[in-house]
Amino acid sequence: MDLKKLLPAILLLLLWFPGYSQRLAIMGAMDQEISILVEAMHKPKLSTIGGIDFYTGKLKGKKVVVLKAGIGKVNAAYSTAVLTQNFTLEGLIFTGVAGGLHPEALPGDIVIGTSLVQVDFGMLNSDGFTPWNFRNLSGEPHPELLLSADSSLIQLSLQASKLAEYEAISTRAPRIFQGVISTSDLFVSDPVKAKWLYSEFNSLATEMEGAAVAHICRFLEIPFVVIRSCSDNANTDAHVDFNAFVGPAAANSANLVLRMVELMQQ
Repeated sequence: MDLKKLLPAILLLLLWFPGYSQRLAIMGAMDQEISILVEAMHKPKLSTIGGIDFYTGKLKGKKVVVLKAGIGKVNAAYSTAVLTQNFTLEGLIFTGVAGGLHPEALPGDIVIGTSLVQVDFGMLNSDGFTPWNFRNLSGEPHPELLLSADSSLIQLSLQASKLAEYEAISTRAPRIFQGVISTSDLFVSDPVKAKWLYSEFNSLATEMEGAAVAHICRFLEIPFVVIRSCSDNANTDAHVDFNAFVGPAAANSANLVLRMVELMQQ
């Protein structure tokens, strides 16, 4: 067999296979959170692996893969596992909406997650709930409770946040926060619980996927950052506000990510 004749075909196959041609992953939990990004891609190619739709192509001139993770930690972890098994990544950005926890946060505001914490993983007894640090596959705990996002992606997020265009949902222009984002398999709609998350973990937003994605990225040493726009304030009006503001809030987060990608190309 003449390997020299086969070489061009092998190279073409490697370039065609998504795992070798894509670099930056952008993930959201719902269609609303990724639709703007997919629409902005240049001739995206759709491939379905393990029941997950992956959109590959170029976004603002950069090679990306965009996907919908599904709602909740299990779906997010599964989607991240399939993603990382089939694509070679230089980094991962999670974009979407969340319940705002800062006392001054309003729908439409942005939270850049500098670290993630899983707030429904731990011990529950008569004394209350004690959160546990993340566990590795052997069962040993990580040394810290929080999983820190990549510092370079955080700085890029902050830079992009000053350039992005936002929809003003509330009575003022969207405000940018940076800090802890808490993750649980719970849609928080209780001001007491929201206050606890803010005071106990200094959490600025509550959502259902970020820490699961962060956990896998930490295992595989993939740089990541989580960007969330507030659709509600995790209070008794959360369900009503979520339905009213999920669209524009998701757009605000996606627009920030678009600016990030532009800056990566400069």
